Amino acid sequence: MFQVDVSRLSPFSPFSGSKKNLLPNNFDLLSRSFDDALIRRLKALNPPSLTLSWLCLAVDFLNTSHEEVRSLISNLKPSASDDSLACFLDDSVKILDVCNSIFSEIERLRQRRLLINFVIHLLDFSGDGPAPEKLRKARDSLAGWGNSPRGFTKRRFEKDVDVLIRDIALGLGGAPRGKISSVERLIHRTVYAVGAMTVFFAGVVAFSLYGHRDLVTVQIPTEFAWADSFTELQTTISEKIKGSKIEEINGVETRVRTVCEAIDDEENDKKEERLKDSVKELETATKTFSAGLDGLHNGVNGMFQTVLGARNEILDSYRLGGNGGKPKKQQTK
Repeated sequence: MFQVDVSRLSPFSPFSGSKKNLLPNNFDLLSRSFDDALIRRLKALNPPSLTLSWLCLAVDFLNTSHEEVRSLISNLKPSASDDSLACFLDDSVKILDVCNSIFSEIERLRQRRLLINFVIHLLDFSGDGPAPEKLRKARDSLAGWGNSPRGFTKRRFEKDVDVLIRDIALGLGGAPRGKISSVERLIHRTVYAVGAMTVFFAGVVAFSLYGHRDLVTVQIPTEFAWADSFTELQTTISEKIKGSKIEEINGVETRVRTVCEAIDDEENDKKEERLKDSVKELETATKTFSAGLDGLHNGVNGMFQTVLGARNEILDSYRLGGNGGKPKKQQTK
């Protein structure tokens, strides 16, 4: 898998300090700081429309959230008996599978991009223009644009990602109850928040790519400070993407139809000029599509590496932890 660098947390992150600096009376402050930062990032995510560039922002938002969980767990080193860690480990496998499902659809779109680039190469007007044989090849290639292999693979992955996201949603639980340590309470609330964000935003990315509109939504308890901001954004996004298609993909498909019509137009005296303009528009739309698609691939890959890294660090702490793997006593609230 292609790997990209994943930026570590800023020193201004609420979870970037070490455990020795996180005194018990600071845990509530850390929780509020995380909530405030989450609210600010949610407000910046309101999409003007459904685009690959906005999906990249949504993935970057998730990656940052998962980085904060990773940093929090690494710094606080909670006991192995913390139920939140078991939940996080279980969900991390599902999140990695969701990433792989998204990768599969991105790869399919990349194959379609290769087809478009081949057509643009055939329809080269730098010289005397494309020969009739190249026009025929281009037209035949574009005929397969809307019929690229999807079938069983698409349906299988679409079903898989739907099941995975719904499983994560069902396992979210709620705010911690009862007498638990300050560390456990902070980790539980943070893991819950990031889990809820993952259910919705990973669902938006996956379902937008697959053309599936049955989004999984999450009802957040009002005791979380970010609940209203999340619910409002969740409603807005759900309404905006309903019946919509990703703009960059729609742009390429529109230009493909225009090129096909220009090639088929035998009665127009200005056929060559029309075709030349149509190819130029297709080339521009394809560049925009390519930039968004590559950015989304890199963003999902970054999230994959972050979640995998967090999972490995927790498992390593279990294997290397002292005290025979038994939980240590922690201060309770």
